[in-house]
Amino acid sequence: MDTDHAFGPVRWKQQYEVLHEYLHDLPDVVGVHPPGAQVRVTICRGHLLLPWRYATRSDLDMRDARPGRDLNRLIRDLLILFGPEPSHEEVTLPLMPLTPEEARDRSPLRAAVEQLTDEPRVLLVGFACNSDEGLLRVSWGEAALVGGTELKWGHVEDLPVVRAR
Repeated sequence: MDTDHAFGPVRWKQQYEVLHEYLHDLPDVVGVHPPGAQVRVTICRGHLLLPWRYATRSDLDMRDARPGRDLNRLIRDLLILFGPEPSHEEVTLPLMPLTPEEARDRSPLRAAVEQLTDEPRVLLVGFACNSDEGLLRVSWGEAALVGGTELKWGHVEDLPVVRAR
């Protein structure tokens, strides 16, 4: 591409489709279109594979990236429902009302995913890319969502990037 248009809203939706298209012929790969979501989520052997563009340069490790807005509501909801439990959570004060984020009903999302797989686990498929150089770096790993804004990483693995000639 000779413009940045594919790296805006179009990229956000397309990253889910490209991931699914790339993996759909493998055994045990299915897609689910969760209620209210604009995208299809890929499930492989009980793992929810969630694409996340964490950077536009290759020198940043996924574990060092700040989640920001590219960690969208669907990913946050799936991490809350199926991600690992954070090792530490802030204690809420008694009688404090829930925030809209805490009060949102995630049961339709849970039901749609659990219909396809027992005890799903979330794997973030993080990638760095930009319009000039294309795909720069790819990793995948498990992370717990802490306080709705921070990721606490478990196992992370860098994947090879094969450049088209």
